[in-house]
Amino acid sequence: METRGRRVHAIEKAIFLLDCFWEARQPLSLRELEKKTGWAKSTIHGLLASMLDSGVVEQNSTDGKYRLGYHLFELGSAVNQGWDVPQICAPQLRKIVDQVGESAYLARLSGDDLILAVCEEPHVGFRIVSEVGTRLPLHCSSQGKVILANIPKYEARRLLSKRELTGYTEKTVTDVDKLLSELPKIKLCGYAEEREEYKLGLKSVAAPIFDRRGECRYAIGVICIAGIGEEEFQKMREAVKAAAQAVTAELGK
Repeated sequence: METRGRRVHAIEKAIFLLDCFWEARQPLSLRELEKKTGWAKSTIHGLLASMLDSGVVEQNSTDGKYRLGYHLFELGSAVNQGWDVPQICAPQLRKIVDQVGESAYLARLSGDDLILAVCEEPHVGFRIVSEVGTRLPLHCSSQGKVILANIPKYEARRLLSKRELTGYTEKTVTDVDKLLSELPKIKLCGYAEEREEYKLGLKSVAAPIFDRRGECRYAIGVICIAGIGEEEFQKMREAVKAAAQAVTAELGK
């Protein structure tokens, strides 16, 4: 039965509240939630009361502020158990770090969002750190571009047209048609790059992972400072391509 398009506004509001906590990374009072949402206190209080009963949120007995609850951790653990890709990728990410000495990442297309699912960082030296759970822009991250290149063109256009394409730097491409025209070349090469398109001073390269059905929803990438030479950057290209191919082969068993 097709259910897409049927929307339950109370659930949407509850999810929006949870996102407020996720973005704030700290407990929030009823007044703070009122300012963030623009909703009536009675509406917020009703939603919080329901979520308190299920353990989705918790309330501090000292100051009355609310925070994300233990049941979300349980749900997240259950989701993580169902993801074999991050588990299979873990040793490959570690291998990349050992080979090139730079941070390696696994990104996942979840709905319309690109989310950083796993990261592996060098234990010594300079590290570029990104937090797991961070949303990455599809249009100017190497992981986003390589996934867009390996999904149907109509879906890539839909994803790119769904929201405003932010110009993070002067090098960011924000024209949908121009981005779409670059995707066939990316698919043919087997990797995507971005050079200071998302953040000044940084560049990255990523390769696609394909599941048992041949679909691409994950990408492995490496991020480094923009000044790294082409010979070293080529090693990173080769490392991410080899890692992505290894994971794809494992998923195909």
